[in-house]
Amino acid sequence: MVQKSTIIVGENSNNDVDQSSAHRLGLFAYLRDICYFTKDRAHRFTAANDALVHLIGRRDQDEVLGKTDYELIAPYLADSYQKDDEDVMCTGEPIMNKVELVTHNDLSVEWYTTTKLPLYDASGTIVGLEGFTREFKAARAAAGPYPELSNVIDFVEQNFASRITVADLAERAGSTVRTLERLFQKRFNMSPFAYLKRVRLKGACRMLTQTNLPLVQIAAESGFCDQSYMTKEFARFMRITPQAYRDSHPA
Repeated sequence: MVQKSTIIVGENSNNDVDQSSAHRLGLFAYLRDICYFTKDRAHRFTAANDALVHLIGRRDQDEVLGKTDYELIAPYLADSYQKDDEDVMCTGEPIMNKVELVTHNDLSVEWYTTTKLPLYDASGTIVGLEGFTREFKAARAAAGPYPELSNVIDFVEQNFASRITVADLAERAGSTVRTLERLFQKRFNMSPFAYLKRVRLKGACRMLTQTNLPLVQIAAESGFCDQSYMTKEFARFMRITPQAYRDSHPA
């Protein structure tokens, strides 16, 4: 059960999260691997720790506070983030540990998990949201006490362009398909096949921004059966087509 997070709103704030919400940073101000933020109902940042500021390529909080995602990041990402924000603030339902691929300013691509929760005033009205995002450690650290998962992770990272089945991964882990799927769901909240697909998407993102290879070749070298399937899966997960993604991140 998710506990409601309440913020006391001043008389002149018109039920918006005002700048005093910056005090919510607390310990988050000192964390370097967790990006924390709050937003008001107009989608403006009202608090952001240094980790979040640096993730979006800004120097200090003054460059972020009072602005929306559209003023800070690529439009296709802003579209995605604002849709999620609106869902949280309209329904009151949190988004928990959503896995997203994030392209950094240097065009490197990493996975992040994002959680967003509604913020309420004293009367129970939703006045904004708070959230955090952090790098998704899909490697040995995330595998925890399961060395068989580390073997699978290493194999996928090195061979994602090849034809791989879940049965192949289970054999690498020395387990049954059912056992492997249960372990992946427990550790990564996704199936082995979904994990493989995300590694392939990460490879496609990297080639789209760091090479001039045609899309059909990128599809083949990132493990997709053809360009059409890559485009479909890319658009479904990234909410943008491969070509539009390339155009948004020129090398």
